[in-house]
Amino acid sequence: MMENMDTSIGMVLDQLNSLGLEENTYVFFSSDNGGGSNNAPLQGGKAKMWEAGLRVPMIVAGPGVPENSQCDQPVAQWDYLPTFHALADSKAPLPNDLDGISIKSALEKGNAGILPSRDSGFVFHFPAHYTVPITAYRKGDFKLMRHLNSGEIKLFNVAKDMSESQDLSNTMPEKVKEMTQKLDAYLGKVGAWSMKEVYETRENELNRWIEIRKQRIIEFKEQLKAKDIENKMRNHLKSQLIKSTNEIVRYNKIKDQLAKDRLSDKWF
Repeated sequence: MMENMDTSIGMVLDQLNSLGLEENTYVFFSSDNGGGSNNAPLQGGKAKMWEAGLRVPMIVAGPGVPENSQCDQPVAQWDYLPTFHALADSKAPLPNDLDGISIKSALEKGNAGILPSRDSGFVFHFPAHYTVPITAYRKGDFKLMRHLNSGEIKLFNVAKDMSESQDLSNTMPEKVKEMTQKLDAYLGKVGAWSMKEVYETRENELNRWIEIRKQRIIEFKEQLKAKDIENKMRNHLKSQLIKSTNEIVRYNKIKDQLAKDRLSDKWF
């Protein structure tokens, strides 16, 4: 996989070079999520709100970006749109409600770059029914994590403690209060879903699928009553009858697991 990716990226860069576009093109390399397995010293991984699930590589090459430079300022992929807008020197107005900011200054000057104010911080709201539901909120050096089932909160200084091993929530209650208020204000502003809504939507979906299968079973049984039905069709209907029955069993098991997940307070 790594070799294929490396080869493919090389082909793109070679094509830019052959077309004489490398001096007038920005290339952004990143990932859509964190690592999938062992990410030590970071905790967690893909589909988790711990640092190993949120931190991804980001490499940029292009006009004005110094070679072999590094920047430690935290950014997010929703910064890409305003950044591309700035790099293109576009005069077209951007929407006023974007979460992202232009990171053009950081690309050109690294840590010396001055970025626009990021009022909302970084909000990672993940009310998922299929994994641990956590909302993570980073503002400055601090990251607040809230379990969406239990309401339990953890607080870390990820600038000093990237492994998230020292929970500061009990020793910094004012910081917890401040960040919780800002997080809730943002979630309310954007109409973010609650876990109650997520679980109910999933349960309703499963119930709908079960009812569809029940109706199919009734129809299959009625069709099997016909005396003049061909053997091939009879076998097909029996097969579909078994399939629908098994699917109902599977969906009910998923519902049982969903009920257990609603009560879970695990963090991993």
